[in-house]
Amino acid sequence: MRSKNSSFRVRFPTSSVIYALLLMLIGVASIISASKATQPNLFLMQLTWVAVATFMASVICFFRTRTLGLIAYPFYVGVVLLLLGVLGFGVVVKGAQRWIDIGFMRLQPSELAKIAVVLATAKFCADYEVRGGYRLRDLIRPLNISRPLALIAVCVFGLLRAPDYFWLMIFGFVISAIWMLFAIRQIGQEGLHLYQFLSLSDLVLIPFLLILVEPDLGTGLIVLAIPTSMILFCGMRKSSLIIAGLFAAGVALVGWNFVLKDYQKQRVHTFLNPEADIRGKGYHAIQSMIAVGSGQLLGKGYGEGTQTQLSFLPENHTDFVFSVLAEEWGFLGAIFVLALFLALILSMIQIASRTRDRFASLLAVGAASVVFWHMTVNAGMVIGLLPVVGVPLPFVSYGGASMLIQVAALAICINVALWRKVR
Repeated sequence: MRSKNSSFRVRFPTSSVIYALLLMLIGVASIISASKATQPNLFLMQLTWVAVATFMASVICFFRTRTLGLIAYPFYVGVVLLLLGVLGFGVVVKGAQRWIDIGFMRLQPSELAKIAVVLATAKFCADYEVRGGYRLRDLIRPLNISRPLALIAVCVFGLLRAPDYFWLMIFGFVISAIWMLFAIRQIGQEGLHLYQFLSLSDLVLIPFLLILVEPDLGTGLIVLAIPTSMILFCGMRKSSLIIAGLFAAGVALVGWNFVLKDYQKQRVHTFLNPEADIRGKGYHAIQSMIAVGSGQLLGKGYGEGTQTQLSFLPENHTDFVFSVLAEEWGFLGAIFVLALFLALILSMIQIASRTRDRFASLLAVGAASVVFWHMTVNAGMVIGLLPVVGVPLPFVSYGGASMLIQVAALAICINVALWRKVR
């Protein structure tokens, strides 16, 4: 019994948990300071979410890692259905349709999508490994049978909604039929596999596009960045990386001109020149940079930040909680918090490097990516290096959904560390 306990302590990632707990304590302290003038009991709700997240983490760690592989695709499909449900009957708040009202709370499926893409991408890449690194065609799979099926669905929908375009839709059916024949021929050559119906690019783009339509560009980009980091960890050939970069630039150009809404473009304009609209779109960015800069080296002291306490700094307990830290704790305090994040992310990557199981290793990398991208976007946002997109700071910002997702990512890493020698 003693040796069993000793073995458990060796495998338990104590350092990762300590770093996360320190960040949570810093978050609670910052929320107390930020909300004491308006909502003095807000920190109690944050502690409640920490307790709920801790229980959830215990459940995740209880199951073996291979169980996460079994639920990866069903969980992903469930989240995609929820994202579709949001577009159908979601709650609209400030022009965005991102939540489903389930009575006692509002569920935000786009947050669940971050964990869903980690599980599904890890499972897909573990099952379909390509020696020498992925090529672009391995990710896109042009002869994927789901593509002509989707085109047929679009044509049927088009005929019902716009019969004037009859001949255009007939042309679409012809293209679909030819495409389908080539896809079926490919299946005959390679055999019936999952990637004949759903490519890795589809797996990533489906939740991204559904979130983009809500619209929620910030969350959508993070959902896109997480599996991209995992794919790069698996390895891609240089030629494919160059082509993918050029393709991404082209997509960004098309997206800017035809996809992004006016308010999303305005955020980019404000990011490039916040002084052009100080009292309007640039207000958040300007006040945040003032708060960060006024902290100087050692800060103004806990609870003494003027930008925070006089309510000049908007959303100071959620998206801009790092500005509160920088104003009250100064440059050194902000660097300490960023160092904690760096230590946490490195410890999670270390867990990935120590496991021999490809699926488990990818899970840990994906979990580390969840924390990394949230931290990077939030910190860059509040100091003016990135546009304001409403991304919370992991473990620190107030919010139940954010806390649950970040703790779930950490719990996945702990699960990998605990079970890596038991498989």
